[in-house]
Amino acid sequence: MIMKRINRFFIAVFMLFSASFGLKAQVDLDAFLEAGVADANKLLEGYLQPAFEGFGYGLASGWYNTAKPHNLLGFDLSVTVSAARVPTGAEFFTFRNSDYTNVRYDGGASVDIPTMFGPNLGADDLPQLTFLDPDTGEEVVRISAPTGLGIEEDFMPFNAVPVPMAQIGIGLPKGFELKVRYVPEQTFEDDGNVKLFGLGLMHDIKQWLPGEKLLPIDLSVFLGFTNLTSQVYIDKDLDRYGEFEANSYVFQAVASKKFLFVTAFAGLGYSNYDIGFNMLGDYTTETRTFTDPISLKYKKNGVRANVGLRLKLLFLTLTGEYAFQEYNTMSVGVGFSFR
Repeated sequence: MIMKRINRFFIAVFMLFSASFGLKAQVDLDAFLEAGVADANKLLEGYLQPAFEGFGYGLASGWYNTAKPHNLLGFDLSVTVSAARVPTGAEFFTFRNSDYTNVRYDGGASVDIPTMFGPNLGADDLPQLTFLDPDTGEEVVRISAPTGLGIEEDFMPFNAVPVPMAQIGIGLPKGFELKVRYVPEQTFEDDGNVKLFGLGLMHDIKQWLPGEKLLPIDLSVFLGFTNLTSQVYIDKDLDRYGEFEANSYVFQAVASKKFLFVTAFAGLGYSNYDIGFNMLGDYTTETRTFTDPISLKYKKNGVRANVGLRLKLLFLTLTGEYAFQEYNTMSVGVGFSFR
C-alpha cells in the first residue's frame, strides 16, 4: 500500500511536469515545421534545453544520506523530491541566422530568445522571426518568437526542474548495500504512461584501510544508474505523442559522520545523463504533412559534489541535500530506516 501511494505520487508529479512544462509549451509548432524539420529541431532544442537538462541533473540526486551501508538485511524506504535550479544563463538561448536555413531574424545576425524557463513576455517584447518555404524561399509566416512560461514569476520562488523519486535500500554481506528505484509501468488513459527502474550499489571501503577503527568517519564508494521512459499524448485522437527516455549515471566517493541523531554526509565524483525526446505521429501544416518530425538529444557529464544532513528519530529519517553541479540541485526526503 505504501509503495503504491509513492508510485502514484511520483507519476502525478512527472506527468504534470511533462504536460505543463514539456509538450504544451507556448510554441507554434506548425510554423516551426513549415521551415523544415532541421530548423524545427534546432529551435525546439534550444527552447526545451533547460527542462531536459535539469531533469537529467535531478535524477542523480537523492541516492544516499550516509556513507555507512546497512547491516545484513537492514533496509530503508525513502521518498525524495529534488529541484534542479536552472541557471540564469539558461533562461535565454541565442538564435543565430547562420545556424538556420529557412528561419531568420531581420534585426541583426543574432538575438536572445527565452527558453521554456525564461520570462513570460508579451508579443511586443519578443523578436519577430520570419519562416521561409524550404522549396521556394518565399516568406510563409512572420511570428513572435516563443516566450517562456514565467515559472519563477508564477509558480515557484526560483526556476527549477522538479524530480520526485522513491527507492529501497537493503544491506548485503561484506559491506555492500543495494539500492533499487522502481515504478512499474503506469498508464493514464488521457495522458500517457511512465515507468522507471534504477540500481545503486554502495560499498564500505573503510573496512579495507589500515587502522580503520581509528578513522572517525565512514567511507564508501557509490555507483548508481536510473532509467526513465514515458509517453505523453499530444493529441490522442490523432495518435500524436511525445516519447521521452532519460538515463542517469553517478559515481561518487562518500563520507559521513554521525553526531547523536544527526548524520552529516558529503560526496565527490562524476555524473552523466543521456536524454532523448521524440515527437511521433503525423503533423499536417497548410502545405505538407510531417511524420515523426522531432528528435532531440541531450547529453552531458561532469564533476558532482554534494553535502547534506540526515536527522534520524527512531526509525524515521529526514534528509536535506545540496549538490554542486551545472544545475545546482536541492533535495529533501523522508523515509524509514531499519539497520
